[in-house]
Amino acid sequence: MLAQPIRAGLFGFALALLAAMPSQAQVQSQNFITLRDRLHIVSTASTHGVTDTLVGAFVSRYADVRPPRVDIVGSIAALNRFCAGVGMNTPDIAISSRRIARAQLNECQNNGVSDVVELQIGQGAVVIAMRRGDSITNLSTFQIYSALAAEVAQGREFSSNTTDTWSQIGDGLPETQIRAILPDRSSGTRGLFDDFIMEGGCRDVPAVRQIFLASLRVPKCTNLRADRRVRELASTEGPAALLESPFGTVGAISYSQLLESGGNLLPVALNGVLPTAATIANHEYDLTRTIYLYAKRQHARSMQGVGVVRGVREFGMEAVSEAIGGPGGQLALLGVVPFPAAQRAAQRSIADRLTLISR
Repeated sequence: MLAQPIRAGLFGFALALLAAMPSQAQVQSQNFITLRDRLHIVSTASTHGVTDTLVGAFVSRYADVRPPRVDIVGSIAALNRFCAGVGMNTPDIAISSRRIARAQLNECQNNGVSDVVELQIGQGAVVIAMRRGDSITNLSTFQIYSALAAEVAQGREFSSNTTDTWSQIGDGLPETQIRAILPDRSSGTRGLFDDFIMEGGCRDVPAVRQIFLASLRVPKCTNLRADRRVRELASTEGPAALLESPFGTVGAISYSQLLESGGNLLPVALNGVLPTAATIANHEYDLTRTIYLYAKRQHARSMQGVGVVRGVREFGMEAVSEAIGGPGGQLALLGVVPFPAAQRAAQRSIADRLTLISR
């Protein structure tokens, strides 16, 4: 299990760090030297289930490895920690439902993280869900924005949102009280909810369109009412809280969490489209998202046997294998929708060669 060659500078870096830190745990054998004896992964809460599956598969395949250390943090924090630098005290891999931004890649470069590998694991989605037995089956992005925004437009002016029931939002909606459970702002799920639902719902409101500066316009769309109708929780807590909520409560959760509920939570069609494996695969459902894995090639053990840790390449290869990410694979059971065959093959080639991100 040898990773591809890395720069000669890492060889010197590894030896210097070993000399400078003799008290740190070191793993040595006749043909390799590494600075850590297990992988360090940062994962977002929205991809926690995916990460657990990948870690389990990796440990099962390579029985002699120590289980990776996994830290669960927000999506922005995960990528920021990944980009913080190179060396034994920084993560080797990040798993996120948000693609790394150009600004974050620049920060990686500034911190010496120059060799980044990007893998696409599969597709998921953010869904609007309700308890089984609730009567709302379809909502538009405009209706959700109108129900949850802190302020709503009255002509060219804005006033506090005092709408009480869903029936006031649209014809055919029930007279149940408006309530919502949303992930907190550290979550990638919340980012998609704000971008596609709240901003998408207010895009055509004339009073909003007249605001030129995005710094003023976006808060008009995404600020939530503060009258206790909206609860913000860690994304892992959303499904359980939704199950205990009164009828009329909508929740933003992942497609995987929806399937894990065993039918106790049901999806609400968004703009007339239900989230299914088919509508997610063909991007007909608006809140489709890709799950990404980022790895530092600089941390992988080189052909000379020196590196930060063993297993960077092997973990990536396992993550994009057919047994994990193909139709009927372990991730499909979680609700992760596989890519077409050609795209899956392309990801396996990237993992095998540790091909660097090109954008």
